[in-house]
Amino acid sequence: MASIHGLLFILAGIFFALIAASAATTDPTACARGTMAIPVMPVPSCRIYAVSRVCGLGGPYGPWDPLPVLKERCCRELAAVPTRCRCAALGFMMDGEMGRLQDFPGCSREAQRSFASRLTRAEECDLQTVDGGMCYQLDAGDQEGSVSA
Repeated sequence: MASIHGLLFILAGIFFALIAASAATTDPTACARGTMAIPVMPVPSCRIYAVSRVCGLGGPYGPWDPLPVLKERCCRELAAVPTRCRCAALGFMMDGEMGRLQDFPGCSREAQRSFASRLTRAEECDLQTVDGGMCYQLDAGDQEGSVSA
């Protein structure tokens, strides 16, 4: 009889451990900027790539810096961010206190935001996100909850 109670106790412990692990992996605060998941300055090359691609500014190295190099750097940085945090990292890139996207003559933040929201899609970096490869909340401009520090 004691062995059955002991076995039930162990199984209950395993069950609760699995529930706790599941909750930890879906915790939205796990994507807060400045954590292991998202660095303080997330995906800086993606900001340069988005501005260069949408606004035609050529990047910080002048007009001769080729877009394929900027794209490769951006995709490498974005791939290093966990799948569940990629949209949040792009949100910080666009609207964070440090280095947010800016309006340029003939090139609005909205146009840059629309492009940046598609960086995870197959045509750009081809990376998975929790919403199927498109950061829909970024394109809509809704940053509630996705970029909280």
